[in-house]
Amino acid sequence: MATGRTALTPDEAERLRTFERQRHDAMAEGYHGFFANVTKLAIAPLLAAAGVGAGSRHLDVATGPGLLAAEARRRGATVTAVDLSPGMIELAGKLHAGIDFQVAEVEHLPFSDGSFDALTCSFGLGHFPYPEAALAECMRTLRPGGRVAFSWWAEPSRQRVQGLFRDAAAEVGAGPPPELPKGHSSLRFCDVSELRRLLDGSGLADVAISDHAATHCVKDTDTLWEGGLGGLALSASAIRHQDVATQAVIRAALERRAAAYRTERGLEIPVAFRVGAGRK
Repeated sequence: MATGRTALTPDEAERLRTFERQRHDAMAEGYHGFFANVTKLAIAPLLAAAGVGAGSRHLDVATGPGLLAAEARRRGATVTAVDLSPGMIELAGKLHAGIDFQVAEVEHLPFSDGSFDALTCSFGLGHFPYPEAALAECMRTLRPGGRVAFSWWAEPSRQRVQGLFRDAAAEVGAGPPPELPKGHSSLRFCDVSELRRLLDGSGLADVAISDHAATHCVKDTDTLWEGGLGGLALSASAIRHQDVATQAVIRAALERRAAAYRTERGLEIPVAFRVGAGRK
C-alpha cells in the first residue's frame, strides 16, 4: 500500500487546506447524514483513550458536525471544538447548542499553552498537510500529564466503506482529485507503523495503539452510492471529476463489489480503524 511521505511545499499545503475546507463546507449536511454514522463508532474508544470525563477541559480537533464533542459534554466535560471548515462549524453549532465551536486550523490553534486536560481528533490526521506540526500544536495546548487520542482508518482492505469506492475507481483508472497535491496521501496513517512513528516521535509518553472493527449497515447500493458522493470528500471528488460514462462504470464496479456484503438487513460493510493515544 502506497502511503506517501513526500513533504509538501507551503503552496501545496495551502492547496490541500483549501480543498479540505471547500469540500467539507459543501458536503457538511451530506457528511452528517451518511458518513458521521461510520465515524461515530470511534467516539467511545477516543474518549476513553483521552481520559475524558466529568470536569475535564476537553478540546476536540477536526470536530466535523460535533458528535464527539456532544458526547464529551454529556459525560460532564467542558468542551471546546474546532474545525477548518466554517460549514461544519455552522452545522455543529445548530445541532449541539451550548458548545464552544470555533473555526480554526490545527497547526495554529487559538488557545494558550496548557489550556486543556484532554484532546481528541476523530479521523483528521490524513487530512492535515503537516501531521507532525499538527500533533506538536495539539500537545502545546495540553497541560503536563494531559492526554491526546487520535483515530485513523485501517487499511482499505479492512475499511470497506471508503475501500469499495477506492477499488471501484481504481478499476477504471480514475485517479485522485486533481486539486490534491501529488505529495499528499490520505493512506499514510493506515499503516500502523506510520501512526506509531508519528506518536513516538512527538515525545508522548505511554503511547498505545488499539485496533477496532465493526460493521456498518447500509440499506442498499443506491444508498451507498448517494451517501458516498455526498459524504466522502476524497472519493466523491475523484468520481465527480470523471465524465458521465466513466461515473456509470465506477458505479457498476461498486455495486458488483458491494454485493459481497449483502444480507437480509442490507449491506453489512466491514469498518476498521485504530486509536493512537499518549500522555504529555
